[in-house]
Amino acid sequence: MIAIATQCFGPDFGGIEMLMTNLADELARNGHGVEVFADHIRRVGALELVRPYPLHRYGFLRPLRRILKRRALQERVTKAPYAGVFADSWKSVAAIPEGAGPIAVLAHGNEIPRDTWSAKARRVRHALTRARTVVASSAFTAELVDGLIRDSGAQIVVINPPLPLQEKARPPALTKLDAVIAGRWPVISTLARLEPRKGVDMVLRVLPRLRERFPRLVYLVAGEGDDLLRLKEIAAERRVEKSVVFLGALADDQEKAAFFERSQIFAMPVRRVANSVEGFGIVYAEAAWRSVPSLAGVEGGAADAVLNGQTGLLCRGDDEHEVFEALNRLLSDDALRSKLGDAARRHALNHLSWSSALPRYLAALGL
Repeated sequence: MIAIATQCFGPDFGGIEMLMTNLADELARNGHGVEVFADHIRRVGALELVRPYPLHRYGFLRPLRRILKRRALQERVTKAPYAGVFADSWKSVAAIPEGAGPIAVLAHGNEIPRDTWSAKARRVRHALTRARTVVASSAFTAELVDGLIRDSGAQIVVINPPLPLQEKARPPALTKLDAVIAGRWPVISTLARLEPRKGVDMVLRVLPRLRERFPRLVYLVAGEGDDLLRLKEIAAERRVEKSVVFLGALADDQEKAAFFERSQIFAMPVRRVANSVEGFGIVYAEAAWRSVPSLAGVEGGAADAVLNGQTGLLCRGDDEHEVFEALNRLLSDDALRSKLGDAARRHALNHLSWSSALPRYLAALGL
């Protein structure tokens, strides 16, 4: 039996939520016993997942949630230790009692401090050094972890977050989105939590110049976040409101499938904002699965998700000129866009699938 201690789990949205839910599902699908200890559902109106494995939820304030999880795990461990425990981040290690079994902690990037001396760094180091293995989402994240726990004895492995089999959009979802696109072309898209580091603002800033060359261009922005009002203000300031559609959160996998299948370019030119940076960006892989090339930023771990000149392009996400030049190049060259898209799909299928990743996650526990 394998346990998963996590703050992030479906049906809540987010890359880590998707990863931890898929990890549990794939373990169960491949015949491994799995038991999940997760935080309460945050998304208003979302229904509990129906799964073939035990899924325990814990509410109240975060410290109490951690105590309740730890108590439940301890009760289970007194009967027999787990074969291993996955933690979604260093924060969840505190919920894992001693003797629970070997621990594999996932590291995503943003939660790992850049310094090695602060109080937070000491807490993170203490948590990570309890692990048998730290599973880093990218080479960038692995470097951050190594700088923090070097010589500790914990091993570090890089496993890029994989994808389950992706749905193909059915006619109702395509028809619904086609009504929004209204015959406009080409389609640039972004799906992200709306925050400055995602680079949506930079795409909006270069739209006027792109529209001079592609007057029927449309930019679809899916997702929610605190940056929405500012982004709408930028669209109004640049007078591109009629070429931008803010879709809000996509309701289900069918809406997401249609979103990508109708896109010519996926654009998320991420950048560093203070200490906030993209650790990988699984959404690039979701686009790649549908043969959509991506524009990503060079900061952080996006270079693991988008191979520059092979599956998409990289640029400085804080440089308006570079963002414009990269998007213009992709829009202007149909052959390049097709070549990159085909390669992106092959890369996603061959290197970012659960069939290739699950044995590596199990090896992180020594299984």
